[in-house]
Amino acid sequence: MSNTPGRPPFLPGLGGLRGLAALAVLVGHGVAWLTPLPQTPDLYEPFARLTRCGLSAFFVLSGFVLAYNHSAAMAAGELPFGRFAIARLARLYPVYLLTLGLAAGLALLKHGPGSFGGPGHLLAFASLTQTWFLVPGWPQIFPLAWAVSVEVFFYLAFPATAWLLARARTPRAALGLILAALALALALDGLGARLWPQLFTAYAARHPEWAGTPGELAALLFQWLFYSSPYLRIFEWLMGAAAARFFLLKPQAPANLDIVAALSLAGLLVVPLPQDSFFLQIVAQNVLYAPFLTALLLALAARPRAFLSARRLDAVSAASLSIYLVQTWTLGVFAGPPETGWPEALLRLAAGLLATLCVGLVVARCIEHPAARRILAKRPQRPGA
Repeated sequence: MSNTPGRPPFLPGLGGLRGLAALAVLVGHGVAWLTPLPQTPDLYEPFARLTRCGLSAFFVLSGFVLAYNHSAAMAAGELPFGRFAIARLARLYPVYLLTLGLAAGLALLKHGPGSFGGPGHLLAFASLTQTWFLVPGWPQIFPLAWAVSVEVFFYLAFPATAWLLARARTPRAALGLILAALALALALDGLGARLWPQLFTAYAARHPEWAGTPGELAALLFQWLFYSSPYLRIFEWLMGAAAARFFLLKPQAPANLDIVAALSLAGLLVVPLPQDSFFLQIVAQNVLYAPFLTALLLALAARPRAFLSARRLDAVSAASLSIYLVQTWTLGVFAGPPETGWPEALLRLAAGLLATLCVGLVVARCIEHPAARRILAKRPQRPGA
């Protein structure tokens, strides 16, 4: 495979994997919001992990696809960052702005103007920077949008990442980047586990208004620092990007690597983790699934499975952003009272999943994709392009 700048061949196996990731997140959220299973933590835990695994898959996939398609052109100076950013935001921002407006409108109707937390809060959500910092007093207008904010942070890191990838000129060097990203993530997780008491004490001292509810503040800080901030999630994205460089240099994978990786991921969903290991609890919030997702990506890029190209899965893949963003409401409308029994809960779950898929597909077809095409059609063309 050529390493010259330009768009490399299409990889048919990756779109289906994105569709599976979207379904994993949707099912995990549906079980959490529409069934009584969270009341039984041991039984619910695999579904919580399924959600985290699906989101990790999105980040690893994003790094792989961006690096595979654009890193060579970016590193060679043939793809200006402005053009790259417009192309990325053209797909994200219109449907995000629509769903953010819906979330803000509903918050206004339900709680009044105080639900916005001030102009700075709205500006952070509008600029997709709301997860780049933590302000514990701010209300969560649109909680699910954290993953989109993290993705935008990755886009800012892409030029430096492309420069670094271009200097990995052998498969061994690219593999070294994958392992280095994993090692850095684990090292930071370990440092966070070791320094957590000091971190929380220092943060609590800066927010004396939370002195009466330290447990809530600790939960907010833990969730942000280890799960929803971009500063630790970027290593999953970097692993995907380095895997793309590895594949461009060596477009092969061992036989049945995808089966081994998939079985390993399935095991991580159900095998109990030691409850007395704070370090493993932290790792489970971010990089735990990334090594196996990276192996799965490499295997499917080299040897795509036919079922991953199914039309329905391709449709879910193409609409994955819209499906993710609308599920707050399409699942929420089917929520029942806490005492809902299992037969009714399963019916609500099935209806919520179906409604989310239908609405997400319609929003993608009628808003997300047309808006992106319109924005990109107005973009100035390079001479000779």
